[in-house]
Amino acid sequence: MKTKNYSTVRLRRLPISFQIEKRAIIVFIVLSLVLVGLSLLSLSTGTYKISIGRVIRTLMGEGNRIEEFTVLTLRLPRILMGILVGIGLSTSGAILQGLTRNPLAAPDVIGVNSGASLMAVLFIAIFSEKLSIYYLPLFAFFGGIAVVLLIYALAWKGGVNPLRLILIGFGIKALLSAAQTILMIYGPIWRTNQSYIWLTGSLHATQQYQVNIVFWWMMVLVPLLIVAVRALNMQQVSDDITVSLGGRLQFIRFGLIILAACLAGISIAFSGGIGFIGLMAPHIARKLVGSTYEQLLPCAGLLGAILVVLSDWIGRTWFAPLDIAAGVFTAMLGAPFFIYLFIRMRNK
Repeated sequence: MKTKNYSTVRLRRLPISFQIEKRAIIVFIVLSLVLVGLSLLSLSTGTYKISIGRVIRTLMGEGNRIEEFTVLTLRLPRILMGILVGIGLSTSGAILQGLTRNPLAAPDVIGVNSGASLMAVLFIAIFSEKLSIYYLPLFAFFGGIAVVLLIYALAWKGGVNPLRLILIGFGIKALLSAAQTILMIYGPIWRTNQSYIWLTGSLHATQQYQVNIVFWWMMVLVPLLIVAVRALNMQQVSDDITVSLGGRLQFIRFGLIILAACLAGISIAFSGGIGFIGLMAPHIARKLVGSTYEQLLPCAGLLGAILVVLSDWIGRTWFAPLDIAAGVFTAMLGAPFFIYLFIRMRNK
C-alpha cells in the first residue's frame, strides 16, 4: 500500500491546520508557470507585436511610450482582470459543488449570474442615460447577491437542503432570464447590443481602477476561503455526520453560499457573464490533486485563471482586428464539458 507524502501547513494564532500532498505542490508550481508564460505571451502578441524581452523590460519601467501604452494600459489590466475573475468564478464553483454534492453545480445555480445579468440589462435599458456607466458593476453585484438571498429564503424549510436549493435556483434562473429577454426586446437596438456584449462576458476595455477594486475584494475573500477549508471538507460527508462532528450545519451552509456568491458576484460585475469556468476548473482540479479542499481550491483558482486568460487571448489575437468576447470561447469549451458530465452521471 502506497503512503502519500504530505507537507503540513499550520497558521499560528488561527485555528487552521491542513496537509498538502507534495504531488499537489508540484502541480501548483507547474500551473503557476503556465499562467505566467501565458500572460507574457498575451502581453507580447496582438496587432502590435512586442518581444517577450521587451515586455519584461517594459514591466520594469524601461519601455518606450508605445510599449508602455500597449502593455501597461491596454493589455495588462485585462490579463490581471482575467486572472482575478478566473480565481473568483472557479473557487465559487468549487464551493458550490462541495456544498451541494453535485458535480454540475456552478455560480449560476444559486442565481448569481441570473441576478447580475438581469440588473446589468436593467441598468443598460433604463438607467444608462441617467447614471454613469461606472454604476453598472454595482448594480450587477448587488443583483447577484439579492437573488442568492431570495433563493436561499425560498429553499428554507427548517433548514436548506442542497437538492431543494438547486431546483429552486433553476426555477428562479428561468424566470429572470425571461424578464431579461423582455427588457432587451423592448429596448433600443443599440442598448440590446450593449446588453449582449455584457451577457457574453468580455474583458475588452478593462481599466486599472476596475482591477484594483476586484483585487481588494479578493484580498478580503481569499483569506475567508482558507478559513472555510475545514467546513468545506465536512460538507463531503452526510448531514448527520457533519452535525455530530460539531458543525452548525445551516449556519455553515449559509456562510459558504454567501462566500461563493461574493466571489462570483464581484467577478461577474466587472467581466460580464463569462460562463462555465466555475463548472470546468474544479473538475479538472479534482483529477489533478484530489478532492480535499486545501488542495482543490488553489488548483481550481489557477486553472480558472488560465482558462479565462487563454480565452481572452484567443479572442483578441486569433480573429484580429476583431476582439471576440472571452465568454464565447469558455462556452465553446464548457458546453461539451457539461454534456459529458451529465452523460457520465446518468450512466452511473
